[in-house]
Amino acid sequence: MHAAPDTALFHRLRAVRPGALIANPVLTELTTEALAAGIDRVLGAGAGPAALGRPFIANPDPVERLRLGAPLNPVRERCFVYVGGTAGYADHPALGRGTAQPSSESIVAWDGPRVA
Repeated sequence: MHAAPDTALFHRLRAVRPGALIANPVLTELTTEALAAGIDRVLGAGAGPAALGRPFIANPDPVERLRLGAPLNPVRERCFVYVGGTAGYADHPALGRGTAQPSSESIVAWDGPRVA
């Protein structure tokens, strides 16, 4: 069911759930501008936090990209469902760093300290 911020359903959900409401902005294009506008739209309607889904997976540095207005990595259509391995989940390039390589110490760490 679609509950965009300008729908009656969204406002009913907001009324019955006054606490945290996580909303995923509906994007018609995958650009920094569209992502920022979508986040602003859901936060402005009273949701918070905003979930980014596939744009977050494809961009290991979304906050930096939004701050700089940098282009987003494309979402790989074949990666809609996780089927094991890092392809499509941990190999998207960060700004100025090239393709990320998974850490040999952890299956969830990328190019930094061990996460788990």
